[in-house]
This record gives sequence, structure tokens and C-alpha cells, in this order.
Amino acid sequence: MNYKPEQFFLNKLCQFRNRDTELDFMDYDKTASLNIVRFMILVMGVVFAVFIFADIYFYRHKDVFPITVGLRALGLSITVAAFFLAGKFKRYEYALVMITLTQLGMFTIYLVNLYILEGTQTDLQFMTIMLFIMAAFLIPNVWKNSLAIACITLTAYIIFCAHNTYPAGTTSLVMRGIYLGICLVCCAVFLYGRETSRRKQFAAEKLLEYLSITDKLTAAYNRSHFEQVLGTWIKNRRHEPIALLLFDIDDFKKVNDRFGHMTGDQVLVGIAEIVSAHIRDNDVFARWGGEEFVVLFGNSGIEKVVELAERLRRVVEITPWPDAGKITISIGAAEYQENESIVDFVNRADKKMYEAKRAGKNQVMA
Repeated sequence: MNYKPEQFFLNKLCQFRNRDTELDFMDYDKTASLNIVRFMILVMGVVFAVFIFADIYFYRHKDVFPITVGLRALGLSITVAAFFLAGKFKRYEYALVMITLTQLGMFTIYLVNLYILEGTQTDLQFMTIMLFIMAAFLIPNVWKNSLAIACITLTAYIIFCAHNTYPAGTTSLVMRGIYLGICLVCCAVFLYGRETSRRKQFAAEKLLEYLSITDKLTAAYNRSHFEQVLGTWIKNRRHEPIALLLFDIDDFKKVNDRFGHMTGDQVLVGIAEIVSAHIRDNDVFARWGGEEFVVLFGNSGIEKVVELAERLRRVVEITPWPDAGKITISIGAAEYQENESIVDFVNRADKKMYEAKRAGKNQVMA
């Protein structure tokens, strides 16, 4: 629950160092980018296939013509398959891996096609490779994947030309390699800046979201967010039990009056840490107001919740509080009843909490 700035630090590959944060960003990015990725991959396949008309004009009388037709059909089939399959992955990072492999597959098919046709149209080849490099950075992907595609494309093309007696000579080949390298570096720098900016914006949005739903002192959820979650749980509930604990720090005003508000704040933070350490990740813990806290439990009946409440009460009681003396809590527990309003549900737990107070404090009532 606690917000940690280091979870939004970026590494040198323009990804969040924290794995969970990077996956959250992937999910966030999926909504905005997936359809664009699929469309651009499909366009790549269609453009590659359309060049069959150029092959018909230049190579229709050659024996290799049927092979080049098959290669272009294979390229189109790969991109069509990627178009439909990209939306099937539950995790966007897997879809991007498939897109990366699709791009590399398309480039491989292009090189094989060049080798078979033994074309001498070096200017057209050069422009096509430049388009492959630019496409690597234009199609939304993880920066390191885009860089890998572009580097493999450039290196493989230079090696291919070197092994196939480049018609324009070595000097021209070197110059074209330099131009392609400049294109790669410029695209990589631009995309790096863009991806860094997007991730920083994501981090800022997450921080604002965190601050809007969190109590600043204790890092527990605030009351408004708790009520929103409780309403959603009740609305989406089928028949599974829902229960909550509402508890109050006993004689907290005396702690503030005797030891000061700074000590009181330390107690509040300590209580929040104890509770957070003893509940499940899917339980919802919030500061209800002042020294009152509330915990919401899904798929838990009253017996299990009371058992946890007793454990929390004992842990707080035996925890040393050097600056505040002995601290105890009084807890009220309630299980949701069919068609009950949120107000009535919380009020029943609140009444039980005050029963615990009247019965001598440091107790659990359900």
C-alpha cells in the first residue's frame, strides 16, 4: 500500500526498475497502444505484399518468380496472424514480444527475397532498409526491443551486402551504412526521450492517484476511498461473506494531552503498521477518522474476522510504546447482511466498538 518513490525509478533501458511497476505501465499502455500496434503491423504486411506488382514487372519471366510470390504471401500471412493474435495475450509484454518477432521475421523474408532475386536496385534497397529501421521505432514497443530490431536490421543488411558484392563499391556501402546508422541513432534518441516522458507522466498520475485515496500520516486508505470500495464490493457481491472491523485507540486523547501530538502521531503510524502486517493483500485498511480505523474483509465470515481482531488486539497490547506508555484498542466487528445499506453495516460495527468501550476497553465485540 505504501508509496515508494524508488518503484518509479527508470533503468538505462528506459524501463521501471520495479518489475510490478513496469507491468502496471504495460497494462496502462495497452489500452492506448495495442490497436495502433496491430494496425501498423498489418500495414507493414500489406505494403510488403503490394510490391508483388513490381516483381511482376521486373521478374515475371524468371524461374524464381513463384518463390518471391510465396515469400510475399508468407509475409502478409505473418502480419495478419500477428494482427489477430496480439489482442489475445493477457499480458501486453507478451504481445510486444510477438510483434518484435514479427518485425524480425518480415525483415528476414525481405533479405531472403533480395538474395533470390539478386536485384541490383541498390537505391531502392537502401530506402527499404531505412524504412525498416524507422518502422522499428514508429511501431509502439519497448525501447530495448525497438533498438534491438533496428540494430539487427542494420547489421544484417551490411553483412548481406558485403557477402553479395555490393555493385556500387565498398565506399558507397560504407557511406550507406553510416547514413543508416545516423538514422538509427536519431530515432533511438527520439524514442528514448518519448518513452522516458511517458513513464514519468505515468508515475506522476500514479502518485496523484495514491495521494487522493491515502491518509497522509498513516499511509492507510482514506475514508472516502474505503466507502467507494465497500460500495463496489457490496454491488458486485454474489453470496460470499463480507465483514469489517472498526476499532478505536483507547484513551488516545490522554496520550496527546500527556505526551504531545507528535507522540500521538507515532502511535497512529505504529498501529497502522501493525494492522498492515497482519491482514491480507486484498483486505482494505483505512483510517476512518481521528484515532479510528476500519478493515474490510472479503470472503470472510464473522468467526474468522473476530479471530483476527483478537490477534490484533493482543499484538497492540503487548507492543512496547516507549514514548506513550501502554496502548490498547477496542474493536467492533460485523458481517454484512443481505440488502443492508453501507451506513447500517458500518453503524453495527461502530455500536459494537462502543460496547467494547463501555465493557472496559481493550476488547473485541461482534
